[in-house]
Amino acid sequence: MPDPRLSIADAEPRAPGRAHNRIARAARALLPATLALLAGCAGLPFGQAAEDDTNAPSAETLAHEAAKQRLHAAVQASQPGEARLATARHALENLLDDERAEARTLHPYARALLEQIRERQRLAVLAERLRRQLDDGIPAAEAQERELDALHRQNAELQRKLDALAEIEHRLSPPSLPLQPRTGQPE
Repeated sequence: MPDPRLSIADAEPRAPGRAHNRIARAARALLPATLALLAGCAGLPFGQAAEDDTNAPSAETLAHEAAKQRLHAAVQASQPGEARLATARHALENLLDDERAEARTLHPYARALLEQIRERQRLAVLAERLRRQLDDGIPAAEAQERELDALHRQNAELQRKLDALAEIEHRLSPPSLPLQPRTGQPE
């Protein structure tokens, strides 16, 4: 015996109106049929209730599932951090080469994913090239810095020598007598 608390027929409508009444009547009418259908399917193994009298899926269903599995494998292989982009690219190219109708339904997804994978591979190559340049540039920059320091030391030493020579020259030369200006008159 059904529980009277769960009966839809006894439920009061939440909002007044004809649309709500029609929906409630339709639900009351469909509930017994739905329960009967579910009760009849309860004894069947999973998957058999949806199929008529055939135990094996159709060739079209199998082909569509195979195409979906190839797309799924490509998506899994193309996840960030994975180094399997070549595998994903190969799987997508195979899917795009398949001209069966089941595979063609997945072609737009495969093309979009393949474009993203190609871009990721291009960027990975570019990043590797930049990393190598950076690795090569760091020792070169360090060598240039060492050379610049050596040049600064050499410049400072040359400046000290120049200052010392100027000091020696200043001490060796006798003081010169100041010259008196000529006014044009003999003295």
